[in-house]
Amino acid sequence: MAIPLFNIFSALIIGLTTGLVLQRGRMCANTAFRNLLFIKNSELASALLITILVELIGYQALELLPGSDFVSNPIPFSLLLLPLGSFIFGMGTVIADGCAGGTCYRIGEGSIKSLLAFIGFGLGVGIVVIDPFKTIVNDLRTGTNWFIDGEIPSLELLFPRWGWTILSLIFLVIFILFQRDKTTKLTHLRPQWPPLITGIVLGFLGIGARITSTPTGRAFGFSTTDGIGELFQALAGFLNLVDSDTIGWAGFFIVGMISGSFISSLEVREFKLKIPSIWDFVKFSSGGFILGFGAMLALGCNFGHILGGIPELGISSLVATFLMILGNWCASFIVYKRFNQPIPSSTPFQI
Repeated sequence: MAIPLFNIFSALIIGLTTGLVLQRGRMCANTAFRNLLFIKNSELASALLITILVELIGYQALELLPGSDFVSNPIPFSLLLLPLGSFIFGMGTVIADGCAGGTCYRIGEGSIKSLLAFIGFGLGVGIVVIDPFKTIVNDLRTGTNWFIDGEIPSLELLFPRWGWTILSLIFLVIFILFQRDKTTKLTHLRPQWPPLITGIVLGFLGIGARITSTPTGRAFGFSTTDGIGELFQALAGFLNLVDSDTIGWAGFFIVGMISGSFISSLEVREFKLKIPSIWDFVKFSSGGFILGFGAMLALGCNFGHILGGIPELGISSLVATFLMILGNWCASFIVYKRFNQPIPSSTPFQI
């Protein structure tokens, strides 16, 4: 079914703005995890947390709107595939030198390495949706899905959403007061665009994504895995490899995100084509494949679980976030400690 023009427009606008914010704020979960774990710098991690808190408050507002049919939509929890996929994804962020969102915004800056990771991501997604892998994964998921009283495990089983909203509001006020006058320590961040701005704006965009994508049958906010999957499915359809060539809200969101980063990078004169070496071709393509494969097993990437699933109060997304961080730490330790690989400039300190 074709997506209405208004929904295409909304996906593109939110994607464009998100790409601009990611590019200006240098927002990447891989960098945020690495900085937090190895140099004890929490600036980018705080932006992620602020985004989540703003979204939680906004989702409560959506639920309280007169005539609202808002219902939380947590990501399913496979006791086998979600932990495995999340850990694999976390390791992939190090090999690909970026998470799903970071990969998209760096494509807009002209990074061919990130484009290779993006293509690998699409292939990693694709291999899980074709047989025999599709049947194997579906059987494993069906046999290991965890339910509580027939429901997907949710924090709402402990307290109603309003309870988590109150906590979010308290923590958000504390974080804003704490971050307001904080000096940026990471040299690659712009003083005029601190993590506080990134987090607040991304939070409102996440709410907007939830509002505008729901009428299309996609009752969810931020995610990149489904959008990348839609784009590669459309490409496969164009090549007559599959029957469907439809791009939905999520696919147009990805197009908008890359375009927004491109426009932003041109404005601040940071667009530059970066040609990879042969080794980079192998490294980033394989890293992207690992990202896509892990995201499909976990039913979500860092964007989907951290900025999409946690606001839905899914226990699955909390577990996925922890294991993505653990996978990132393990791979970072191996790559930067054991093999003494150069540390990316986004972490301007020795690990």
